[in-house]
Amino acid sequence: MNFEDMQKAWQSHDAGAKVLIDADVLLNEVRRNQQNFRATILWRDAREIGVAAIMAWLFLHWAVRDRLWPLYLVALACIGVGAFMVVDRLLQRRKQPAANDALKACVEGSLSQVNHQIWLLKNVLWWYLLPLATALAIFTGVCVWHSRHVALVVAGGCVYLLLVVLVYWGIYRLNQCAVRKGLEPRRQELETLLASLK
Repeated sequence: MNFEDMQKAWQSHDAGAKVLIDADVLLNEVRRNQQNFRATILWRDAREIGVAAIMAWLFLHWAVRDRLWPLYLVALACIGVGAFMVVDRLLQRRKQPAANDALKACVEGSLSQVNHQIWLLKNVLWWYLLPLATALAIFTGVCVWHSRHVALVVAGGCVYLLLVVLVYWGIYRLNQCAVRKGLEPRRQELETLLASLK
C-alpha cells in the first residue's frame, strides 16, 4: 500500500463513527478500579494510623520516664493526626456507593473519593504537618530554655530545625506530586467518563 492509497483510506473513514462499549463491561472495569483505589487508600491510612499510634506511645513513654511535659504535646499531636485519619475514614465510608449501584452512581462515587483524596493531600500541611511541627517546636524550645550549654543546644536546635523543615517540605512536595501525577489524571478520566454518560 503506497501513500496515496493510505491517504484515500484515511479520508474515506467516517469521522462521526462512535465506538460502542458494553455497559456491563465498563461497569465492571469502573468497580475494579474503584476497589483497587479503596484498597490502596485503606493500606496507606492503616500504615499512617499505625505509625501515629506507635509514635504516640513512644512519646508518652518518654514523657513519663523523663518527666518532660512537652513530650505529652508531641504524643497528643500524634494521637490527633491518627484520630483525624480514623474519623475521616469513617465519614468517607458512609459516602461509598453500594455494590449494586448503576454505572453513573459508581463513577460519581469514585469521583467523590478521588476529590476527597485530592483535598486531603492538598491540605496535608494543616491537618498533619503543622500540629506535629508545632509540638516538636515547643519541645525543642523548652529543651533550649532549660539547657546549661545554651550555645551548643542552640546550634543543635538550628540543625534540628533545618532538618525538620527539609523533611516536612519533602513530605509536602511528595504529596503534591502524588496529586498532580496520580489523582488529577484520575479525576479528569472520571469526569470525562461521567460527561459521556450524560
